[in-house]
Amino acid sequence: MAVTFPRELPDVGWQVADFAPDDPVKASPSGARLINYTQVEDPAWVASMTSRPLVYSEYAAVKAWWMSLRGGLRTVLFRHPWVCYPKAHGSNHAPADDAGNLVSVTDGNVLLINGVDAALVLTVGDRVGIERAGRYYVGLISEVSGSSTSRTISVEPPLFDAVAQAGSVVRFAKPALVMRPVPGSFQEPRSGRFYTVSFQLRESQ
Repeated sequence: MAVTFPRELPDVGWQVADFAPDDPVKASPSGARLINYTQVEDPAWVASMTSRPLVYSEYAAVKAWWMSLRGGLRTVLFRHPWVCYPKAHGSNHAPADDAGNLVSVTDGNVLLINGVDAALVLTVGDRVGIERAGRYYVGLISEVSGSSTSRTISVEPPLFDAVAQAGSVVRFAKPALVMRPVPGSFQEPRSGRFYTVSFQLRESQ
């Protein structure tokens, strides 16, 4: 059977799964107590993954998965293995499992969403995902309001144009993001009969 991309993460158990946006803004002093701030690249999420100790057969499966990505020429559909639901729905998943619809975007990061479950509770720091035509976005909620089946949320980083469209699907559970391997980041130290695999991924649509 042919492998399809982007591929999901191997389900081997992860003891480290750091997932955070990088900081694309750089500061440089210009004299007279003035500082210039420059955004040097688009914001992007970075994932740093470390497996639990793996026996050889498990290690070999992860190694084959990594090799199939061809050093970053092929992509990963990353879903965080631990943080899958909003804070308020860790044990009551149902309200977050229903997707919403993006109605509009203001100022690049203020989203009006409808079609959500009336019992959905969102809090600052929750992740939200937006999908449209094979493009994916993940953002952190910085402000939220609304009731019934509509919500207005502010997110960071701002959306990019391909997903900032009316009708895009808004995910509150297991939001996904297209990422690529960071070349040279794969490490595979062995202790006795166990291997511990680590690597990094970077958002790349």
